[in-house]
Amino acid sequence: MPLKTLITLLRVVEDQGYPVEQALAIIELDFNPLISGKPLPERVPSACYSKLYRLLMKILQDEAFGLGHEYRAPPGTFRMMCLFIIHCATLEQALVRSWEFHEYCDQYRGETRGYDKGPGALRPVTDNNQVLCVFQRPSTAQREGAFVAQANIQLMMYRFYSWLIGRQLPLQAVHLRASEPSDQSEYQALFDCPVLFGKSASGLVLPKAALSFPVTRNEEDLREFLRQAPYQLVRKDEPGQPRTLSANIEKILSQYSNARLPNAETVATTLHISARTMHRRLTSEGTSFQQLKDTFRQTLAEHYIARPDLSIDAIAALMGFQDNSAFYRSFKKWTGVSPGQYRQQLTTSVENNA
Repeated sequence: MPLKTLITLLRVVEDQGYPVEQALAIIELDFNPLISGKPLPERVPSACYSKLYRLLMKILQDEAFGLGHEYRAPPGTFRMMCLFIIHCATLEQALVRSWEFHEYCDQYRGETRGYDKGPGALRPVTDNNQVLCVFQRPSTAQREGAFVAQANIQLMMYRFYSWLIGRQLPLQAVHLRASEPSDQSEYQALFDCPVLFGKSASGLVLPKAALSFPVTRNEEDLREFLRQAPYQLVRKDEPGQPRTLSANIEKILSQYSNARLPNAETVATTLHISARTMHRRLTSEGTSFQQLKDTFRQTLAEHYIARPDLSIDAIAALMGFQDNSAFYRSFKKWTGVSPGQYRQQLTTSVENNA
């Protein structure tokens, strides 16, 4: 995960008056990227972003955590939008219905305060064979660094709708309302297509033919997707970047139910290589198949622990542990504390800074 992406959320933490150092401890990052004067890595573990995402959602009670919006999206908004579109036949129907869902939500937010609803989710561009897919209604006011927030939203929507149709969206360009940053290279590499700033609306440019792509997911797929969210949206490699074997395996693991993760032989067969070759290449990348499985399961377990509606025994069952004590031992091995202690630490941290 690019460090700049994490910094975007840390700025929201700072703006909300939440202790940054405490947030860094929760996400297990051993340096403060907001302090200048030190050489910093370009990337951080995706798990750090995922943990910070969940922390901010709980603190703000806002799934959008302030990125590109002046209104809050209460927890559950994204889930309801997904349920609203999952039975659509095509990508076009899903995009239009998603827009209608947010228009419905708008009427309960009071005054729109200058939001530009625009002509709808799908807008023609100069080329008659292309269409701009718009996902958000930003304020007419521009915030400093708005290009980071807007790009982040477009990237997450790119990943979500790619998942919905079971293939990568054929991106032809990305439009951002924000003013042009001093360095555009990272944004071009992120999407692997032209990124144009200062446009009338932020969105993804697709060929019109893509609108007829069928929605391939069903409610069962969606339940699993939502259980893992935001893992599916933030753990994948960025479009256009070379994918390591580790990242390919992470992608395969994310497509399985967490209660029935595949073994090494099954994954190797999926990758069309031998298990021996897979283990050797993972060793050269400084990891192992078991480490990747453990990291995947830890990320999911921490996500579940942050949900107060799930008992710890229920989480153990969701994670596929036949014996609850085995889950307790595994969780303590991953995090250094028991599931109950981890949940209490999250609760105490939020209450102390409410």
